Amino acid sequence: MPTYIKRYILVSIFSVTAAYSFSANAQSSITSFSTTAAVINGDSFGGSGAYVAGVGTSSGGNFTGVTNTVNLRGWYLFTYTISGNTLFTNSVVSDSPTKAGFNGGASSWVVPSGARANSISILGFGSQQIALHFIGLGGGDFSVSGLSLISLSAAVFSPFSSDTQASLINTAPALQNIYTLQNSVLANSFSYDCSLFDKNNICISAGGRNTAVSVANGLNNTSGLLIGAYRALPTVRIGAYIDQNLSVNNAGSTVSLGNNTPLIGLFGAWSERQDGTGSELKISAAYGQKNTTITRQVVGISEAGSGSSQLNSQGFQVLGKHGYALVENIVISPYVGVRYTQNNMGGYTESTSSAPIAPLTYGALNTNATTALAGLGASYRGIPKTSLFASAGVESDTNTSNGSYSATGVYGLTPINFNPNPVKTRPTATVGATYDIEKNQRLGISGTYRQEPYQAVSTTTVMATYTVGL
Repeated sequence: MPTYIKRYILVSIFSVTAAYSFSANAQSSITSFSTTAAVINGDSFGGSGAYVAGVGTSSGGNFTGVTNTVNLRGWYLFTYTISGNTLFTNSVVSDSPTKAGFNGGASSWVVPSGARANSISILGFGSQQIALHFIGLGGGDFSVSGLSLISLSAAVFSPFSSDTQASLINTAPALQNIYTLQNSVLANSFSYDCSLFDKNNICISAGGRNTAVSVANGLNNTSGLLIGAYRALPTVRIGAYIDQNLSVNNAGSTVSLGNNTPLIGLFGAWSERQDGTGSELKISAAYGQKNTTITRQVVGISEAGSGSSQLNSQGFQVLGKHGYALVENIVISPYVGVRYTQNNMGGYTESTSSAPIAPLTYGALNTNATTALAGLGASYRGIPKTSLFASAGVESDTNTSNGSYSATGVYGLTPINFNPNPVKTRPTATVGATYDIEKNQRLGISGTYRQEPYQAVSTTTVMATYTVGL
């Protein structure tokens, strides 16, 4: 009865470049490699034991000259085709491999139990050498010749892809909070104004703002403000503003924002009267840009990854109101308007310096909304040098695009709806006060609450200003 002896034959060694290509972009299989590196011709083996041979010299079960490896992480399904009429001499062997495995640099091979030829699933980590496993019959010495690997394909699948998908799902809410913050800053900026003028028809206002998002990690940012206006006509003023980030508090930040670029805006207003009664129409527009770094966290056997992009916020608002002096010192002002905002983050690829074997490439993430505005404002001037004001209203999105968060680089990833259940009709409210230090100097403070388009998320903004008329 013949003796069964297992032989391990290394039939292909991949370059780092080729291996990196299919592990990082595993949606499409790599179907061909150079056959010259896969030829095993004339390597000799002893008659017993398990040996590994490669493109190099085999002696006593050891081999030299193997320098190229494949970088893998996750479950990979390999399909291969080999050619060669003479696999072994001086021995009877099977005509196809029955198992495959990785040599992880250790003395043993990792071979999946029950694997069969032409469909091999292997879990590999780091630098590996792929081998095909043949069964030889008989115990004599033999040599190998005429064996080539003519094709190989590989695709990664669960659990690596499912853990990576879970990592993306965990990242999406952190991005939602950043989009909420930037959109709230943009929308609130449309209320910036400067209406205290003196003989030169110039108004300058400086101050600070803090906007907080109602999330567990206490996301908020603090900015410095500079607002200026010119009274072109007794009823017309035009102006501009700068809102410069000073700090962002985002504990445990998956997403971080830079402070280098301010939000810049323009506005123009026509007021029928200067006492707040009568009609007023105001148009505002603004643009902001923030450097954004996103760090993907590890879930299961997924990898950490980090990359950077730019988040651009822009929009405009048209608001009309009419003030009614119902009783002395009290003005009631119903308002209506429309606002358009968009927040766009460009696509990016995770940095290889963060050491992922399979860095992900992300598509652009763009959101926009057209929103109808309606509400009621009131002001009271019964206290000397002091004005109190408040408003309450409703915002209703008439047209939206909520975008999707998507990535490639690992097989099986699917896009994530960035806001699957948006809040389309939302309340907003503002309260505040001003105090006139002098005829042409004024202190102001206000607070604004907004329900945001994401479920159970709101923002509060507090602003303080010092205004002087020149």
